[in-house]
Amino acid sequence: MKGGLEMIKFLIFSIVLTFSLSINSQSWVPAGNVTSPGTRPSISVCGINSAYIADGSQNAPKVFRTTNGGLNWLTVPVGGITNEIYCVWAINDNLAFVGEGYVNGNANLYKTTNAGANWSSILTTGSNNGHFTGLAFTKINGNLFALAIAEKVYRSSNSGNNWVELSAGVTGVSNAQNSLMIVDNDFYGFGLNNGAARIRLTTNNSTSWTTQQISVSGNYTSAIAFHSNKLYGVAATSTSLPMISRTTDGGQTWSSVNIGSGVTGTCYLVWVPATPVVYILGENGGIKRSTDNGISWVTTPTPGVTNLTHFDFHQQGMVVYGYAVSSNGNVIKLADTLNILTGINSNSNIPGNFSLEQNYPNPFNPSTLIKYSVAENVSVRLSVYDVLGREVAVPVNEFKTAGSYEVSFNGDNLGTGVYYYRIDAGSFTETKKMLMIK
Repeated sequence: MKGGLEMIKFLIFSIVLTFSLSINSQSWVPAGNVTSPGTRPSISVCGINSAYIADGSQNAPKVFRTTNGGLNWLTVPVGGITNEIYCVWAINDNLAFVGEGYVNGNANLYKTTNAGANWSSILTTGSNNGHFTGLAFTKINGNLFALAIAEKVYRSSNSGNNWVELSAGVTGVSNAQNSLMIVDNDFYGFGLNNGAARIRLTTNNSTSWTTQQISVSGNYTSAIAFHSNKLYGVAATSTSLPMISRTTDGGQTWSSVNIGSGVTGTCYLVWVPATPVVYILGENGGIKRSTDNGISWVTTPTPGVTNLTHFDFHQQGMVVYGYAVSSNGNVIKLADTLNILTGINSNSNIPGNFSLEQNYPNPFNPSTLIKYSVAENVSVRLSVYDVLGREVAVPVNEFKTAGSYEVSFNGDNLGTGVYYYRIDAGSFTETKKMLMIK
């Protein structure tokens, strides 16, 4: 009897240990496949179980989508799209954008609002302005701002409805495919694919640009990603691995980091907004994760796939859902739990609703207290604007567990007048007015 009891205890211990290891050592798993997607398919993840894949070949564009986590991949109609597709961004199951590649000019950026039943051209490059190689929207504020790149740079401030051409200060952008990032309407950049290992970066909405020489070898900067605090960043070239470049001062200086073996070839980087979590993918099928803002890296096992060309992530609450695609059509997916990765614990006093309270005191001089509550674990951005709509401060821009919070805002550098403060927390937004009197 005693021996049987000990055996039961041992089995229970083994099950608990196995379960614990499976949670803390998340692995990628198969998520179906698509047929002959092209040589460099791109992927965009818009939900826990939803993603779009796009590529094709000359005069034969292809788009696929899933709404059930890869159990089925549907072929999306591409009527009206002429050439293969080099970039894709999906906002939800029905709303998606794709950028036309291959051609040397007059390339189109297309939009669908009905899952591909109809596509409309919303932006066209000039006859000598190349094709679209990159497309990215901000995730922390609900895909509000966007960046598209051909031989010139284009920006949207209203979720892709309208686009304006920017002057990036270079003749011919020549950026690598999908090598771009946008944090908000002011801070964005892209990798260059000629000359030394470099990125092009603006911190003031294209008023000025700088060329940053990153501290790795190679001339095809295939990967760039930044934390939403605009300080931490990482970049790499198609030949620099295992070395990547890292900045802690918004790109002013860069230093080299060795991420170890297992990831080779052209790579891509994705930073989970408002967290210290970054992922890197190599075309050999290797994927690694950093949970300390790019300093150290560990392997996230993949099920033997190779020729990976792109990956993307969607965050919901404390879970990050990732999908990656290979040129042979295989798709893999991952679910990572942030509180396990980062050690963040849940707040036991969870409010029932999202809210933004009126600041106190109001009027104020020079400081005031702003309280807010979030009903689930979510990225929170609290921003302050003047009466002209210009952002003057961002008191909060980070991942928060469900709970109630307060932040002291100091307006010592502001003049007397009316200001607005806004919270963006997942799909919740609210704006309130406050008065500064000196």
